[in-house]
Amino acid sequence: MSFSINVSRDEFLAGLSSLQNITGKKGTIAILSNVLIETGKNNIILTATDLEVGVKISIPAEIMSSGEITLPARKLFEIVRESGVDLLHLELHDNNWVKITADSSDYNLAGMAAEDFPSFPEYKDESLVEIPSDILKELIDRTIFSVAQEGESQFNLSGVLVEKEKKTEGFILRMVSSDGHRLSLMELPVETDLEALNMEKTTLIPRKGIQEIRKFCDGFDVVFLGFEKNQAVLKTESSLLIIRLMNGDFPDYRNIINIIEQEKYIEIDRQVMIAAMKRMILFTEDRFNAVKFHITNDTLMLSSESMDIGNAKDILSIEYAGETMNLGFNGKYFVEAMQVMSSANIRAYINSEESPCLIKGVEDQGYISVIMPMKI
Repeated sequence: MSFSINVSRDEFLAGLSSLQNITGKKGTIAILSNVLIETGKNNIILTATDLEVGVKISIPAEIMSSGEITLPARKLFEIVRESGVDLLHLELHDNNWVKITADSSDYNLAGMAAEDFPSFPEYKDESLVEIPSDILKELIDRTIFSVAQEGESQFNLSGVLVEKEKKTEGFILRMVSSDGHRLSLMELPVETDLEALNMEKTTLIPRKGIQEIRKFCDGFDVVFLGFEKNQAVLKTESSLLIIRLMNGDFPDYRNIINIIEQEKYIEIDRQVMIAAMKRMILFTEDRFNAVKFHITNDTLMLSSESMDIGNAKDILSIEYAGETMNLGFNGKYFVEAMQVMSSANIRAYINSEESPCLIKGVEDQGYISVIMPMKI
């Protein structure tokens, strides 16, 4: 008999839980809905892939007999979740059936042969550099909300642009996202020497890959990050994540930012602005969330209306000295841009009634948000 193991229910559940987004994708290849389980010396290795994102996770286990098998990831997760025991026993039987024993409960689950599972991408350890996970998490949290949905744009906007830059005081790591109507940029200094981080001129990580990186970083103080020709690699002592990179170009975000003169601005309490904008969105059409801005000296009047529901108006105190302006913006974009900030007050730089708005905060060094205007 091959493949016989005992494994902690909680550790097994945590590992299976982290794979569900990858194995849950509906596709034409049935085995991609399965998780590959392989035995090591004192551990099992769980592997999942959708051919774009691949994950390996090592979990401590007692190995009675070595082997490998693939099992339906969702159903296995549900069985483990509902088992309510401390220890599970898995044993491979004829025709790829696996018997799962949880105290007085037995389950028989149909598997598929491990040799039919796609091969996992290879990578080079020397291409990896150590990065504090908090840096990656902050970069992602400040940019992922403005990534375009697939099919929304002719550009490669359904991913996040990743860049490194060497400055006199050291390296910075930068992420930029845009859906064509707004842009988010976040950069942070990194104490690690990033010289070995081999990046192409344009390094684009797809939205799903970025989401998996964010999850992967939870629970670790540092991760090892690397880029190879077609893939991004993240590694810890017990886990490995490999993401297929996107091909193509990203719009010239520097030009978009540089055309906005940072002279005229309105300054306003960030929380007050978020709360007011949420009230305005209650009376907007869901798709556009159009909010009117009427800006005069030290006053901002927000208004919105819906043919079916009604209308709303709010007057806020601001710091502003300039000509009266009437503009339109997507209110949801303002809320999302400001929610990831920590500054008490924000500045919104607006050159004219047709120009984009650039949002900054004193306590949000490295963060910029640009929102395109709407015609209302």
